[in-house]
Amino acid sequence: MSFYARVFSMAEDYPSRFAICDELLEAEYEFSTFPGKFDEDFDEKDWKYLMLEYDPNHEPIRLERNIKGVDPIFEEERQEFLDVLQELPYSKEQKKAVDIVKNMVQIYALDVDEDITEEGWEFLEALLDFLADATDGYVQIDEEGIYGKEGELLVEME
Repeated sequence: MSFYARVFSMAEDYPSRFAICDELLEAEYEFSTFPGKFDEDFDEKDWKYLMLEYDPNHEPIRLERNIKGVDPIFEEERQEFLDVLQELPYSKEQKKAVDIVKNMVQIYALDVDEDITEEGWEFLEALLDFLADATDGYVQIDEEGIYGKEGELLVEME
């Protein structure tokens, strides 16, 4: 089984695969990727996928980038989140979460195996922090909710 962590991006700009890997290397993580950095398509400008293996004995984290107006799954995901959020009691935080989902222009979806290790969680958090910072994004984690810019839980979503 797996769960998803996402970054709801407000920016149309996006980091390259190289920038993602450089950030993780700078944070002193060891990992491998698919495609690998020497693969012909690694520097693909408009990339959609990246697999990151933080431990060869565990499932890799699968990253998918979906874009408003380009990828049909973007609109499906947006509508699913709006439906859930609109069922929550009205509050300042609920309104903020609805605004985030309505205004996002990209979704970075990370498919994570539920058997992720403690080191894997640290790796995942570094990856989510980088993507959120680089894309003016907000983190969402399945069975948890949507987080604000300072890491505070805006709304709980099961």
